[in-house]
Amino acid sequence: MKRLAFAFVSAMLMAVVVSAAPISLAVGSAAVDGLVSQGEYANFTTLSGIGFGATLSDDGSLITLAIQAPTSGWVAIGLGAGIMDGAWMLLAYDADGKPAYSEQLGAGHFHQAVKASKILKSQVKAVGGSTVLEIQVKGSDFIKDGTLPVILAYGKNPDFTSKHVRYAKTSLVLAQ
Repeated sequence: MKRLAFAFVSAMLMAVVVSAAPISLAVGSAAVDGLVSQGEYANFTTLSGIGFGATLSDDGSLITLAIQAPTSGWVAIGLGAGIMDGAWMLLAYDADGKPAYSEQLGAGHFHQAVKASKILKSQVKAVGGSTVLEIQVKGSDFIKDGTLPVILAYGKNPDFTSKHVRYAKTSLVLAQ
């Protein structure tokens, strides 16, 4: 566990952080199937070479998110904080059709496994040199004052110990 925490923290500290202007979290419909199709997400953008999609359910209670990275290794989405400290994170990879997930909570410059999952649905797939992770969570678990900070990262190996290649952060704001 300490090795996992050290590797992820080291990776985050050494990253060139790309921060984007806030993205409006709009209503849409996205399938949590590990594939991102054209127009599937109400908002889809690229941050530091990382594709990121977000959509809100019709009733505003659920958020579906996607990260698409040019790797056959791990990808990660962190929610609730613009930095690792305090962020709830899901790290995932697809090793030859076998998905692997690790939910973590950032604590300072480290992170640790969470006891209770906040994921309602998830799917990770490595296809054609990219890894896609899609998740669905309750908005009330993460949105505070109409804003949801998000961090994204990916590594080149299908494990939870290797350093990341890229890192980005943004925030989602509820559409008015």
